[in-house]
Amino acid sequence: MTYEWNHSTINDVCVLVTDGSHSSPKSVNDGKYMVSVKDFTDYGFDFASCRMISNDDYETLKRNGCVPQIDDILIGKDGARFFEDIIIYRQREKPALLSSIAILRCDKSKILPDFLYYVLRTPSFRQDVKDKYGSGSAIPRIILKDFKRMMVSYPSLEKQQAIISVLTAIDSKIQANTEINDNLYAQAKAIFDNHFINIDAIPAGWRKGNLLDIANYLNGLAMQKFRPQGNEIGLPVLKIKELRQGSCDDSSELCSLRIKPEYIIHDGDVIFSWSGSLLVDIWCGGTCGLNQHLFKVTSDIYDKWFYYLWTAHHLARFIAIAADKATTMGHIKREELAKAEVLIPCEEDYTSLTSIMQPIFELIISNRIEARKLAALRDELLPKLMSGEIDVSAIQL
Repeated sequence: MTYEWNHSTINDVCVLVTDGSHSSPKSVNDGKYMVSVKDFTDYGFDFASCRMISNDDYETLKRNGCVPQIDDILIGKDGARFFEDIIIYRQREKPALLSSIAILRCDKSKILPDFLYYVLRTPSFRQDVKDKYGSGSAIPRIILKDFKRMMVSYPSLEKQQAIISVLTAIDSKIQANTEINDNLYAQAKAIFDNHFINIDAIPAGWRKGNLLDIANYLNGLAMQKFRPQGNEIGLPVLKIKELRQGSCDDSSELCSLRIKPEYIIHDGDVIFSWSGSLLVDIWCGGTCGLNQHLFKVTSDIYDKWFYYLWTAHHLARFIAIAADKATTMGHIKREELAKAEVLIPCEEDYTSLTSIMQPIFELIISNRIEARKLAALRDELLPKLMSGEIDVSAIQL
């Protein structure tokens, strides 16, 4: 029961509450990693595009406490996504952090890092932070003294461990699915590149074409014209935000189910955002409506692996084209799709490649759908476990 739990400030249960460097050393080509909020992923940092600083600058920041330790909780505290990016740091790299990232180091005699991590991720805690602690107008941020006075409730270490075991079991499965999919996609990409990109000559029977020759790019609707009416149950709207995060949420706009079927998106559909943030993905976030600024990519002739990989291949070029536009929101016109060259294999070779590629993509889609359902289960259990509403002993996975 929660009346048996302890109630303290974060400052009371942590031995350190600080942030990264308030100065930004010069970038170098070969040195030590320095990360900011842009480098967050769900379970750590993406070092692929992370900038580097000199060894001397790194050592200075390390002495100043700007390098995290294993089990530190790291939180994005500045910018539009403040308090959205929260991780427990367990990667082998030892990057320096910028001041946009807060560092919480737990007193493990009081609270376990995984338990505090899940407390911080509960919807009620996050909303409370956004309502009470975000300061600054142009760039919202949380200052360290506010972190220190945030209140947390926690049971005995034994009870904490029992709760953690349920939630980490789910997260471990989600992460395993993600790692499997990363490997599967790397294999599919290698096969695609070897057959279509890294070749010296076009094979006999193959021909040149463009993206519009292999797929249809259906533009979405202006959904403000299709609001749910009366007591009608709405359908979540897929916008760029939802495409980027891979799911709809409570903040997603709703549209009427009366829209034409071709504008309804299902798991496995290929979606390409052609305006603003350009990206292409296979949607696995459930049924929703297609918003403008997005293309639904389909074909009556070719399987999704083919038109998805060709669209993804041209994405960097599309981003460069959009960046050169004078408007504030770069976009790709259909004429650019007609200029994007593809190689179309003969029927025999296409059939042979499909027998290899299609099962890979089916497994990727299946794993992503399972991960979404697991995340929904975790998110349903999380506030109930962390508030003591349900006893961990009642959970069976």
